[in-house]
Amino acid sequence: MAEDKKLLHQHDFDGIEENDNELPRWWLGIFWVTIIFSILYVPYYHFMYPEKLPENALMATMAAEAEAAKVEAEAAPEKTGDIEAELKTAFAAGGWEEAGKQTFNTYCAACHGPDGGGLIGPNFTDDFYIHGGKLGDIVRVTTEGVPDKGMVPWKTTLKPNQIHEVSFYIRSLRGTTPATPKDPQGQKVDEDGNFVD
Repeated sequence: MAEDKKLLHQHDFDGIEENDNELPRWWLGIFWVTIIFSILYVPYYHFMYPEKLPENALMATMAAEAEAAKVEAEAAPEKTGDIEAELKTAFAAGGWEEAGKQTFNTYCAACHGPDGGGLIGPNFTDDFYIHGGKLGDIVRVTTEGVPDKGMVPWKTTLKPNQIHEVSFYIRSLRGTTPATPKDPQGQKVDEDGNFVD
């Protein structure tokens, strides 16, 4: 009983007395193993192999990706930046006629008529354009739409190649004779699609 008294702390809380028992040996073992492990771990990762740290590994990966993107950009053919010239070249090359007509009949004929003469949308067969008559203008209007006029943007429905094909088809309708042409809207454009003052 006297030994039990020695094992008690000299304080109590709410009538509860605390024994002064030794920690279990397996707890002490884990404690010392973690200390020894940390003595080995910290120098190994932080001083001997700093590239293994997550921050450094991330920086190395980002640098490698940036270098790969730079090499890819250098290997890619250089673009002229003249989109209108690229569109004219593709328009002149052909091969888009049937696909462009099919896309036009599916998505555009309801507003612009099956022959492009215009219904609630403008006439594509005359020399008058509201938003510009260049191929780039037609592609832009087809892609972005004109919400103020009720023209929806087709960029979410059509793929980029379909937008180009239908835009080329719309441009090819200029100068044709529709069955019931709508009155001209917008400004007159020249052969290249530039507005004429």
